[in-house]
Amino acid sequence: MRDFAAERNILDIQDGITGDVHEIYYRMPTNEERAAYQNGVFERRGQKLKSRVFENRLKFGSRIISGFTKGTLGIDGKLFSSDPSDPEYRQDWKDLLTRYAGDIVASVAASVFEATGASREAEPESPLEE
Repeated sequence: MRDFAAERNILDIQDGITGDVHEIYYRMPTNEERAAYQNGVFERRGQKLKSRVFENRLKFGSRIISGFTKGTLGIDGKLFSSDPSDPEYRQDWKDLLTRYAGDIVASVAASVFEATGASREAEPESPLEE
């Protein structure tokens, strides 16, 4: 269920490097952010288009990520937390995540900004085709 009043949404990201599953918290983007995200995917340079998919995912993913479940992310052999009440909280947790785990940040953005699609229902069979 998509809860419109939820303050925190959770996304499980499978880490292709460690095999861990990271539980990432995020907020839903605004419609303005969704439009800006779509507009930032390509950059026009004269007659050419340059793909900016990864940079765009990193930029907008870092905007909407609000934390993570402690236990799968660390630095210098020590776990750290995004929760200010945790003794292992690091104020720079989002910078660390963006700098060293951009793949995770980009994956969150791809899931949140790009994953919704439309499907068609199967067309009813025509009685004349029997």
